[in-house]
Amino acid sequence: MISIELRAFTEEEYHRFFRRYRPDPMMDPSPFHYNREQISRSYLYNHGGFRENYVHLGIFLDGEPVGSFQLKRMDSAKKSCEFGIILQNDKVKNRGIGTEAIRKGMGIASSQYGMKWMFGDTMGRNTRMIHVFEKLGFELMERIPDAFVLPDGNREDRLVYRKLISEEHE
Repeated sequence: MISIELRAFTEEEYHRFFRRYRPDPMMDPSPFHYNREQISRSYLYNHGGFRENYVHLGIFLDGEPVGSFQLKRMDSAKKSCEFGIILQNDKVKNRGIGTEAIRKGMGIASSQYGMKWMFGDTMGRNTRMIHVFEKLGFELMERIPDAFVLPDGNREDRLVYRKLISEEHE
């Protein structure tokens, strides 16, 4: 199993992550252009306490930022949250880094925030993420036809998954 660290970004680490970021063309065919001012504003927004019920963590491999992991829409009454994950580029994909980050994120959601359920979604054509959901024991809850409109005008289904991550927080 690959050893990664999930922790808060410093602003400089956030910039290092985005300087090497390349979007997955399957998910977003638009090229990404690093802009220091824009990334600084994004860092402040995501890490400055402006977003309620939201935690943004870096995924680090050997001390270098290689991904971004978010716990979103944390609902303490329902004890549920969603997660989001972005890996930096193709060099860090298909190595188990994302799977391990989600595992660690489930632990953080449960132990630090009292979450019981975790939800995630993906496009129907994202077979890599579907495999990760299945490997980690998430169950498909809903398929929403044509929910995503792609830049070329085509539409794609949205698949919504969930997993019970803790029974301790009843």
